[in-house]
Amino acid sequence: MLQDIRDSASSWVAYIIIGLLILAFASWGIQEYFGGGGAAPVANVNGNEITQPQFNQQVQQRKQMLQSVLGANYQQQYPDESIVRKQVIKDMVRTELLRQEADKAGFRISDASLIKRIQQIPQFQKDGRFDPTLYQRLLESQRYSKAQWENDLREQDKLRQFENSLAASSFIPKAELQRFQTISEQTRDFKYAIVTVKPETITVSDAEIEAYYNDNKQHYQTAEQVKLAYVELKEQDLADSLSVSKEDAQAIYDSQIERYQTAQLRKARHIMFKVPSELGADAIEWDQAIEKAEGIIKQLEDGAAFSVLAVKNSEDKLSALKGGEMGFIAPGDFTSTALEDALFSLDIGGYSKPIRTEQGIQVIQLDEIQASEQKPFEDVREQIINERKSQLAQERFIEVADEMANLVVEQPDDLIEVSESFDLEIKQTEFLTTASNEGIFAFPKVKTLAFSEDVLVENLNSELIEVADGHVVTMRLVEHKPSAQKPIDSVKDEIKNLVTLRKAAEATSEQGRGLFVKMQNGASINSIASESSLELISHGAIRRDDNRVPQVLSQHAFTMPHPSDGESVVDGVPQGDGSFALIELFGVTPGPEELDDAKFQQLSQRVNYGRREFSAVIDAIQEEGEVIIFEDQVSTPEQ
Repeated sequence: MLQDIRDSASSWVAYIIIGLLILAFASWGIQEYFGGGGAAPVANVNGNEITQPQFNQQVQQRKQMLQSVLGANYQQQYPDESIVRKQVIKDMVRTELLRQEADKAGFRISDASLIKRIQQIPQFQKDGRFDPTLYQRLLESQRYSKAQWENDLREQDKLRQFENSLAASSFIPKAELQRFQTISEQTRDFKYAIVTVKPETITVSDAEIEAYYNDNKQHYQTAEQVKLAYVELKEQDLADSLSVSKEDAQAIYDSQIERYQTAQLRKARHIMFKVPSELGADAIEWDQAIEKAEGIIKQLEDGAAFSVLAVKNSEDKLSALKGGEMGFIAPGDFTSTALEDALFSLDIGGYSKPIRTEQGIQVIQLDEIQASEQKPFEDVREQIINERKSQLAQERFIEVADEMANLVVEQPDDLIEVSESFDLEIKQTEFLTTASNEGIFAFPKVKTLAFSEDVLVENLNSELIEVADGHVVTMRLVEHKPSAQKPIDSVKDEIKNLVTLRKAAEATSEQGRGLFVKMQNGASINSIASESSLELISHGAIRRDDNRVPQVLSQHAFTMPHPSDGESVVDGVPQGDGSFALIELFGVTPGPEELDDAKFQQLSQRVNYGRREFSAVIDAIQEEGEVIIFEDQVSTPEQ
């Protein structure tokens, strides 16, 4: 296939084919063309695998997010990475189930919708308008191919569309909302005190440190490390090494002169009859809009002025104020190809038939044509040279990558042949671990293969890996440092800190539960606080959303049984930060039962009943599906 393209690469059609081929490689990887590779799956969801690299990437992102939010408290909240890993695989399984169900239900995101979505993302705009060059540059800076990005965005929007469809179809009866109001606006009068044993009061012996170290040796291993030699081929480097003469550029300009013209612009007006998005609209609404548009056509045929009809009838109010004016339109400005085809087929003064678009039904009229103009050669010379260099580089890149893919297999014991054959430098990394993200380890495919059996054990060249559009890498092992047990002295301070926190939490729990037993035996929280030098806190009767009380404590207080008249209810509960809360509840006052229309709408949005229905649907799908989670793959952290 590559040879066929090379044979015909003298024509501009071939360059388009090469461009599409490069784009296709972005979605499934050039290594699938040159040879495969894989890793053990972490889970199987109805036959679809969640792979180890996908899982590891999500774990790293989740850890970075949690560390950013929790800061110094991260280690205390998540002392064991397995907690994060279990949360991540649970979320990934649910997302995969959701994706499968959305596909089964026939949800799709059209190309027009996707284009519109991308064009509306502020990061891709310059001076308020979508900038294709900025779009491409930002994706490349994040090592995203356009195909990968657009596919991910399409999947994301499809899942959101599916979720919204379920949520929008659900409602909650008024009687249930009244009950919800009496509960949600209920107030509770309680006092609380927080028991905390400070870590600085805890002593930890060397024997305790040694015992913890011996019981948890698996957590105190050095990370496995590799030092790699590698050769990389970049299409951009090939382009930079090429030169195109002024004479060659002039010949291209003369042979393709029609390419170097300004776009023809067409000044248009339109009349729009809006229809709700395709998610919520039905056939009747579309028929009604078409009927209105056909009425406009009849009036135009009878001699009515398009601008007057636009002012009176168009539901695009902004353009209607100007008689439906849309300004000058260039090819590609419309997201609707039907609308663009109609406009560019009209004669001046002509108008279209009713056209269905995502926004609704439109009728468009052509007011004026601004003819295209020929661009002088000097204005486009640099553009032609860069395009030609890019075309030649694309052709050369595919040819060299093809040969490299064969050579790394034919000469598997070193990279010298590859280096000398294509004049590519053999580079070398520092020692890297699976947690490293610098250099070529910024690319997950490289990291996965660096620790594969072929590279690590057999000491062979890796296969040729496409890490980005126009960028391939092959590597081999220089030096390997296996994971090893860390000496106790190197982790002594870390272990002492962990044991201290654990003993402080245990002492807090013991003290707190002892005080709670006294409350159960009749002691008031006032006397307990006084005797134990605890701060007693009370805000009187408060609602459950009162932010003066820690959220976990408040939520627990609102689950406690109602006290009888003249009595109180007590409880003790561990807190997420390792403290222990003592609570004494004195009274419960229900919220109001009256519910007017305004309050009904407000509570309907607050309850978010549709989201709860959606969550229940996903739970049911998971229960019915075939989900296999390979616990050994989930629980084993990257070293």
